[in-house]
Amino acid sequence: MVRSNLDKSPFLRRKLSDLPTRPGVYLYRDREGALLYVGKAKVLRNRVKSYFQNKHLDAKTRRLVGRIWDLELIVCETELEALVLENNFIKEHVPPFNILLRDDKSYPYVKLTWKEAFPKVYVTRKVVKDGSLYFGPFFPASGAYRAAELVYRFFQVRDCDIPIDDKRGRACMKYQLHRCTAPCIAAVSQEAYREQAKEARMFLEGKREELKARLETAMWQAAERHAFEQAAAHRDALSQIDAWFTRQKAAVVDQEDLDVFGWALLDGRACVHRLVLREGRMVERQEYLIDDVEALDPAFAAQVLQRVYAASPVPARIVLETGPEDLELLREWLGGMRGSRPQVHVPQRGEKVDLLAMARENATLALERKFEPAQLNQAVLESLQGFLGLSHPPSRIECFDISHGQGREVVASCVVFAGGLPDKAAYRRFKMANEQNDDFSNMQEAVTRRYKRLRDEGRDFPGLVLIDGGLGQLHAAEDALRGLGLEHLELASLAKKEELVFRPGSSEPLRIPRSSPVLQLLQRIRDEAHRFAVTYHRSLRAKRTLQTELTRIPGIGPASARKLLRHFGSLARVKEAPAEALAEALGPAGAAKVEAWRKDGPA
Repeated sequence: MVRSNLDKSPFLRRKLSDLPTRPGVYLYRDREGALLYVGKAKVLRNRVKSYFQNKHLDAKTRRLVGRIWDLELIVCETELEALVLENNFIKEHVPPFNILLRDDKSYPYVKLTWKEAFPKVYVTRKVVKDGSLYFGPFFPASGAYRAAELVYRFFQVRDCDIPIDDKRGRACMKYQLHRCTAPCIAAVSQEAYREQAKEARMFLEGKREELKARLETAMWQAAERHAFEQAAAHRDALSQIDAWFTRQKAAVVDQEDLDVFGWALLDGRACVHRLVLREGRMVERQEYLIDDVEALDPAFAAQVLQRVYAASPVPARIVLETGPEDLELLREWLGGMRGSRPQVHVPQRGEKVDLLAMARENATLALERKFEPAQLNQAVLESLQGFLGLSHPPSRIECFDISHGQGREVVASCVVFAGGLPDKAAYRRFKMANEQNDDFSNMQEAVTRRYKRLRDEGRDFPGLVLIDGGLGQLHAAEDALRGLGLEHLELASLAKKEELVFRPGSSEPLRIPRSSPVLQLLQRIRDEAHRFAVTYHRSLRAKRTLQTELTRIPGIGPASARKLLRHFGSLARVKEAPAEALAEALGPAGAAKVEAWRKDGPA
C-alpha cells in the first residue's frame, strides 16, 4: 500500500468519504497548509481516490501522497473549465509537485503594449498578463535589442512613458532623429500611429512576406507622390528587414506558422526544446529544463503545452514527438486563447520529422550540457579554483543568505553543494536571535552559528564559503570566521547587481565572464540560498499572522495558539474542525472556548 496520512488527518478522511462525481480541480496541501499539487479531473471522485488506492504509483507520486494532509475541491461545469482553472492555480501558486518550467537563463522579450491607444515597444525580462504582446525569448539576448532597434528605426514606434494628453510642448530628441513620430505632441494621428504599430507587430511576429508587400506598396506610393525621402526610408527598411530575417535560422516548411517540440530525459531530468517557425522560417528557439520527471508520456506532453502556452502566443500548428493526453480538450483550451483551434499532431514522415529530430538532438545536447556528469562538474570546480586562487577545487560549497521583512522574521539560509550539485539533506536555516534590520550583523551571526557547531562537533568544513552580498556582507562573514579561529577557510561573496565576486584582502572585485560555467555555478548556488531563505521567512511570517488571529479567541493565549497552529495549520481549519479534534489539540476546556468563539461568529 502507498503510505498516506489517512489514519492521522481527520480532514482527509472526511473529504475522501464524500467526493463529487463532477469535473473540477483538486488541490493537495501538507500539514502546514502549503500547496503541494494542483490537478484537474473529469470525475473528481475517481481521480482523487486513485492516489490512495493505486498500488503502482511512480516514486514522485508516492512522495506526494505521503505528504498530503488536506485537500480542497473546486467543482466546474466542464472539463475545459477545470483545465483553465488548473492552469491558473499552477501559475499563481507554483506547487512543487507540478511540472515547472524554468528558462535556462532569463532571456529578454520584446514587449508591444498593443492595448494602448499609442502602443510602445521595449525590451523586458518579465512577462506579465497585462494584454500586451510578448515576442521571444531571444537567444542570444542581443537579438532582442537588435529587434527593438529596428522597430524604432523603421517603424518609429515609441519606447517612452510620456503621457499622450496634448499637454507637451515639444517632442524629444528621438523625434528629430526619426525614431519616433511623436504622438505626445500630436505630430501623428492615432490612426496613422496604429498602422506603424501594426507593421512593427508583423515584423516581430516574423510575417516577412506580408510586411515586405506592405512596405513595397508604401514605397511606390510615396514615390508617385514625389515623397522621395519617405520612399527611400521604406526602401532602407525593406533592405534591413530582409537582412534581419535572412540572419535567422531558416527551415522552410510550407510557409506556415508552427512550433516544434522535442524532448529528452536523463536520470529524472528532462529538457524541452521548442523550435519557433513563422511563415516557414525558424525565427527562434527556446529551452526549458524540468526536474523530477518519471516518463516522457502523453501526460507529460499535455502539461508542457499548458505551461508553455500560458505565456506564449499559440501558433496554427504544433508538432510533438508524443501525442498529448486529453488532446481534444487541450485543443479547445488552446483555441480559446488563439481564436481558432490549432492542429496538434505527431508526424510520421516528411520535413516535420526532420525538424523533430533537430529539436530532440538539441534537447539531448542541452541535457548533457546543463546536467553535467561528474567529470565535467569537476572541470568547472577546477576552473573556479583558478579564478578565486584557491588551494584546492572546492568539492563542497556552502552559501549563506539573509531574508527579512523590515527587520521582522529575520532568517538566514545555508545551502550546500557537493560536487557541483545541491545536497538538500545538508541544508540548514537559522532564525536570528536578535531580530534587527542589519544584514551585516545578521550574516555574522549566521556564519558564527554554523561553523561553531561544525567546529565543536569535529565535522568537516567546506572548501568554499560563499556569501550572497557585497563587501559589507563579506567582511561580516570574515569577522565571524576570525572570531572562531577559522580564518583559514576560503571565503568569497557574489554581489547581485553586476555579478561581481569579492575575496578577503581586496576591495577590487573579480569579473568572471557571464558566459563562464564558473559564474553560472556560483549564480545557481547563490540563487538557491536566496530561495531557501525567502521560503523560510514567508513561512514564519504566515505563522505569526495566524498565531495573532488565534490569540484573539477569548481565553486562548500564545501557548494554546501554538498548539492549534501545530495541529491544524490554518485558521480556516480551526473554524471547521470537529469538536473531538479540538479536544485532542487543547483538551476539553480549550475546545469549549474555541466552540464558543465559533458559535458567536468569528471574524
